[in-house]
Amino acid sequence: MAEPSVKKSKLTDSDWISGLADDLLLQILSKVPTRESVFTSRMSKRWRNLWRHVPALDLDSSKFPHESDLEDFFDSFLQFDGNLKIEGFKWIYNVEEHCDPEFVSRIDHVVKRGLKDLTILSKVNIEDDSVRMPVSLYSCATLVNLTLYSVVFDAPRAQLVSLPCLKTMHLEAVKFDGETILGTLISSCSFLDELTIITHDHDELGDVSVRSPSLRRFKLESMREDYDECEDPNVEVDTPGLEYMSITDYQSESFIIHNISPCAKVNIDVVFDAEDEDSVIHDFITAISTVRELTISARTLEMIHDYVESETELVPQFSNLFCLHASFSESSWEMFPTFLGCCPNLHSLFLEFDCLPEKEEIKLSLVPHCFESSLEYVQLKVPITVSETSSKMELAIYFVRNCSVLKKLMLNESFGNVINKVRKIPKRSEGCKIAMPKPLHENVSHGSSLLPLICGFIPKILDQ
Repeated sequence: MAEPSVKKSKLTDSDWISGLADDLLLQILSKVPTRESVFTSRMSKRWRNLWRHVPALDLDSSKFPHESDLEDFFDSFLQFDGNLKIEGFKWIYNVEEHCDPEFVSRIDHVVKRGLKDLTILSKVNIEDDSVRMPVSLYSCATLVNLTLYSVVFDAPRAQLVSLPCLKTMHLEAVKFDGETILGTLISSCSFLDELTIITHDHDELGDVSVRSPSLRRFKLESMREDYDECEDPNVEVDTPGLEYMSITDYQSESFIIHNISPCAKVNIDVVFDAEDEDSVIHDFITAISTVRELTISARTLEMIHDYVESETELVPQFSNLFCLHASFSESSWEMFPTFLGCCPNLHSLFLEFDCLPEKEEIKLSLVPHCFESSLEYVQLKVPITVSETSSKMELAIYFVRNCSVLKKLMLNESFGNVINKVRKIPKRSEGCKIAMPKPLHENVSHGSSLLPLICGFIPKILDQ
């Protein structure tokens, strides 16, 4: 007997969505721009005013035909429900006529509505108009995440500066009406976890004083183009719990590190221009010599190389260093054995050279202590344009013949014409594997699918 057929019901998207509670729908709508949230009012009677209760605003001035339309929309949204909490607020602000008192008043209203996440990205020409933040922002007890671009902070009264819940702060091209305001702002955040500061020409930060026992991640980047007119601000760091620090394209007179976690991962791309430059370099190198993982740029190593040559100074011991990423320029590449000699417990090494000299100029007689005791992984990267076969062989021989515990030597595609010769070099470490990365097409799985990622996207949003 044939089995009875079962009629399968098909649940449409509209049926599935209509089954969700209003609170859940509001959470979903808070994840999309307000413009798209408003469009849902056309779906049915239930959705007509639902967007007005979304505890978030995500606005873009360019999406409104007239500046007055945006202002009217903003005001009507806040007035519809005077008790509605605005937990998230983002505004891409770009207007031709900026009225500072009205702007400050509107942001002030938002700050006082239980705000947790604030993003203001100003595209107004700040030389003509200053987009200022309300003083109430200094004492927003609910604020958790703060992102600001091209705005101005007025000087606060000291007793008003308190951001007890702030965890992440991202400041780019921000002006402060006072040299100590930034430092006061940072120190007022008892639970600050992540700080990003990006400097631009004509911004006014004062000294960057980062004193925070709770801070775990600190990123500092310079976008300046005219260093002749103004250098980056001086920096002072006292962060005993810091686990990650990244300094990119930075140039200042001083960079003082008082305290940093010995477990820290540090990315350094900085040079100094000071009257007492040697002292500044010495103190800086000594301060970072305690970290566990270090990435250091070619220009920073070139600065250290010049300092060591001119002062006949020794680089301090990096006894705690486990992993090193270093880039060497043509003028400083020969110092890499000396630098490695200061890393007695190094485990992983990633070296990048912008060129290699002729074989006759390569002098690699010094064998660092880590070659004998701890170095297990080495990756060498040379530009594909480097044609000196003998020079590449000398570089590979240096590691293969001298590293007694080396497990893997990874060579980039520039070594393709010598890889077979390198593999025939007598190895100091018998178990050492010499490899090159596979071509990109060999790493692609043709049977892979994006469907699992897409299917997992909605539950993650709902869980938040």
